[in-house]
Amino acid sequence: MHPLKGRADICRHEAERRVTIETRRTGLEVRTVGLSARGHPEVSATVSSADLRAGCEHFVRFVAAYVENGAHIRPGETLRYGYWITRFEGDEAVLTAWEHDIECVRYVPGVNLAVRYWKEQHATCEAVGAPFSPPRPDQLVVVSPGVFEGDPLEAVRYPSPEHMSGWWLTTGRYDGKTESLRPEHCYHLTARRSDLAPYLALPFGFRFNSGSGRVWYDQAVANEPA
Repeated sequence: MHPLKGRADICRHEAERRVTIETRRTGLEVRTVGLSARGHPEVSATVSSADLRAGCEHFVRFVAAYVENGAHIRPGETLRYGYWITRFEGDEAVLTAWEHDIECVRYVPGVNLAVRYWKEQHATCEAVGAPFSPPRPDQLVVVSPGVFEGDPLEAVRYPSPEHMSGWWLTTGRYDGKTESLRPEHCYHLTARRSDLAPYLALPFGFRFNSGSGRVWYDQAVANEPA
């Protein structure tokens, strides 16, 4: 099994708020209070800056709701939070959330990327009234020359097979020849082009222009066969 495919693949828009949440004195750690009474370790998550604190609390509530709906998370297990993958380390008392680093090479403490991607992608989808539909980071995008170099680009998301995200991204360097295009993992794209990450949860049929920031829906694209 690919390491990015977690035990659960959950992308709910909002988590139910059933467990009391305690914010530590540092203001950057959020921990559940009450899961232990249900026979489950408490869950803790940390971010590195105050602007992510509210997102960290949402993440912990999301995990708590998942547990209250019948799941039991064990040390070493993974959970998808929107676009990003998190993993839990600890023991029967407390599980601490870690996440993939930006290149998906290893897990690191905290949920900075998971929370930031969730926040940015939801904001983009809400701005245009689109459902939140993030790809997995191990799915593929198709890119032309100039994308990884930082050029302005146009992007479109086609209905696609499971291993593909559906995103095709082309810059002014694209010569119209398909052999000049190449597949890349989504996580490589967002590592090199963080400015594109907010758009990736737009559903099939959407287009965007990174230069102008314009986002629009194309019904003809949405009707394409996968």
